[in-house]
Amino acid sequence: MRAPACYLLAADLLVTASAASADNSAYVELQGPELMQGRILWLANCETCHGYGIAGAPIPMQTSEWAPRLEQGKSVLYDHAINGFFGPDDSMMPERGGNPDLTDEEVMSAVDYMAALAAYYIQLERK
Repeated sequence: MRAPACYLLAADLLVTASAASADNSAYVELQGPELMQGRILWLANCETCHGYGIAGAPIPMQTSEWAPRLEQGKSVLYDHAINGFFGPDDSMMPERGGNPDLTDEEVMSAVDYMAALAAYYIQLERK
C-alpha cells in the first residue's frame, strides 16, 4: 500500500528539518521528572514539526500561536495529539505525531512539556 502524498511530503520535510536541527537551547529543561521525560519524548517525536512549523504545527516559542491553544485546556490538546487533527487553517496533526508506537501516556507527557514550554515563553513575554 502506498503512503498518501501528504505523508510523503511530510516525511521529506521531517528529514530536511531534522538535518537542520542543531540547537535545542530554546527548549528549556523545566523542573520535575514528568516534564523532563516529556522533553525527551518531545525532542524525539515532536520537535521536528513543532520546532519549525511544518504542516502548520504551532511553535511553542511563538506565544501568539499558543495562548489560544492553552485556553482550550489539556483535554483538547491531548485529544488532538493522540487522535490527530485537521485545523481550520489547513494545519495537520497526525495521530501520535506520526509515531504509532507511542502510548497515550507518552503522548500526554510530550504535550505537557510543550504546553509548559509555551507557558514559560508567555510568562517571559509578560515580564
